[in-house]
Amino acid sequence: MKPISKLASKILLIVLFVTAIAAGVTWNYFQGAGGKEVSFAEMERLIASHSGDALLLKETADGELSISINNQSYITMVRPQSTLVDDLVQKYNISYQYKTANSVGGWVISGLLLTAMLTLFILHKKGKLNIGASGMKHQASKATPLPDITLDDIGGIPPEMKDEISQTLEIFKNPKVAKEMNIELPKGILLYGPPGTGKTLLAQAMAKEIGATFYSSSGAAFTELFVGVGASRVRTLFQNARKQTPAVIFIDEVDALAAKRKEHGGDEAEKTLTELLVQLDGGQDNDGILFIAATNRKDLLDDAFLRPGRIDFTFNVQLPDTKGRREIIDIHTNGKTLAPNVAASLDTLAESTSGFSGAEISGLFETASRRAIREGRTLIEKHDLDFAIDRTILGNTARTLNDQETKRRVAIHESGHALIAAITKPGSVRKATIIPRGQALGYVAPIQKELHLSTASELLDQVSMILAGGIAERLYLGEHSIGVSGDVEQAKDILERMVNTGIFQDGFSLIFNKAEKEEKMQMLFNQAAQKTETLLTEHAYQFEELVNALYKEETLEGTEVQRIVELPTPKEAVVFI
Repeated sequence: MKPISKLASKILLIVLFVTAIAAGVTWNYFQGAGGKEVSFAEMERLIASHSGDALLLKETADGELSISINNQSYITMVRPQSTLVDDLVQKYNISYQYKTANSVGGWVISGLLLTAMLTLFILHKKGKLNIGASGMKHQASKATPLPDITLDDIGGIPPEMKDEISQTLEIFKNPKVAKEMNIELPKGILLYGPPGTGKTLLAQAMAKEIGATFYSSSGAAFTELFVGVGASRVRTLFQNARKQTPAVIFIDEVDALAAKRKEHGGDEAEKTLTELLVQLDGGQDNDGILFIAATNRKDLLDDAFLRPGRIDFTFNVQLPDTKGRREIIDIHTNGKTLAPNVAASLDTLAESTSGFSGAEISGLFETASRRAIREGRTLIEKHDLDFAIDRTILGNTARTLNDQETKRRVAIHESGHALIAAITKPGSVRKATIIPRGQALGYVAPIQKELHLSTASELLDQVSMILAGGIAERLYLGEHSIGVSGDVEQAKDILERMVNTGIFQDGFSLIFNKAEKEEKMQMLFNQAAQKTETLLTEHAYQFEELVNALYKEETLEGTEVQRIVELPTPKEAVVFI
């Protein structure tokens, strides 16, 4: 809905334009017109030459002096409240008048401004201007066109959830059967979960399934500065929906509207929530209306809003699993031309994007497509997808490493991470690179796996991999750089979690003493660091081959990293540790 209609816009512009011109003309006429400008000395000479005449000297608040002599007006400027004026009056014995402002000009300007305000008020009362409560209440109450989408078109949603949603909608689509079986129609559905998981798409598909008019808004649209606007919007929204049944009212980010009330409340937001609760279940005729709300923060919602009778069904829309991500990938690759190696690696892509939402997967293919188009291709290559994944995880590509000494150090650091990862968990490296991206000068990208319960040995191997960069720098360059600070924090978090949960290789035990916790963490740290140093020493040839390859190529695929790590050590090999 446009804030101001075209007719109202024209009227408003004309009124403001005319008012501005009239005010300017009036001000100039009354304030600056009708006098010849002279200096103060010249005015004194004129008064002196007519000292016997009855003269009237006028002064305004801004220091303007004016006098009329022989039907000719003269004006000059002095400092406001100057003693020169008093001396002039006393010396020549003339009449004196002081004016704080030009009353005529003030009245005219006030009248023009009043006319403009009355015009705006009339337009506002007629609803031509959507300002204040009378206009704002309509902004969230218009039907929204629906995309051509069904539940089957949405990927990443578990089949069990789709079946349960379909059963819920079946009751809504057959109210007569539900009435015969004494089943009440569902009034409200809550969709909650992380951002980008398809909650809005689900709401649209549900509306499409039952052939309903779709009213869509956000929780923030009901929160306004004006008293009563939020509650008025809620009433108007439900009133309009009752005229267009069957109807679906969808409110996204509902936590902005239905947050838990404070103990000593009474502010405007709580009044809006109260109106929503009344409209949902307060003796209102809501037959044919399905209320759907979505949020990322269910924990913030008010208990009265969540109770059955208002919200009858709650669905947790989680991040997709491997199968769900594969469905989403199929949807977003439909109609795109993929290189053979990309088409063959989609299953691997689904496995390696654990933790990605549907929106992020969609963004991957959009980014990859834009990169291909920028390079004059219609075919999406594997390096396009790799670029998109790295950009999603780490951000934009930063500056290149022109300093050869820094580039060598980063190559050694990242090769340490890659080597230990490939040894302790073969096949876990997706790529290693020394091209800076985001805040990182280089990085080793792992192949993400689905939910996995790590053991104590796996966690220690992970700590060894994290520490490998700094230890490799120390072994080959004599000391490590400040670049290990992030690695140390990651290792510390894992070790602290192991000690706090009692996950040890030699058994399960809990430690409650702070000093003992720190001692245990130090022991585990030393154990992981010793293992890293041993592996780097034992695989010195492979490590140096990896450093040289990474320094030269700047980016190595995971398969190439694994191949180098598994190279046999020649008998005549010379290493530098």
